Amino acid sequence: MNPTPPAAMAVITAALDDYRLTTPPTQQTPDGAAHRIAEYLRSSGYAITPQPTQHRHRPAA
Repeated sequence: MNPTPPAAMAVITAALDDYRLTTPPTQQTPDGAAHRIAEYLRSSGYAITPQPTQHRHRPAA
């Protein structure tokens, strides 16, 4: 796995801070936080793409 650039970490931190401040605690979910992070990363110019090695099909057992 490649290290996460410091600038991307700053975007992720900002997204989580925003999510925690703008979403009532009883409505916060991991999925909601992930969507907010993805939204912030995309709007900051980061592309979100799967790594081919992580999505290989496994042979059926």
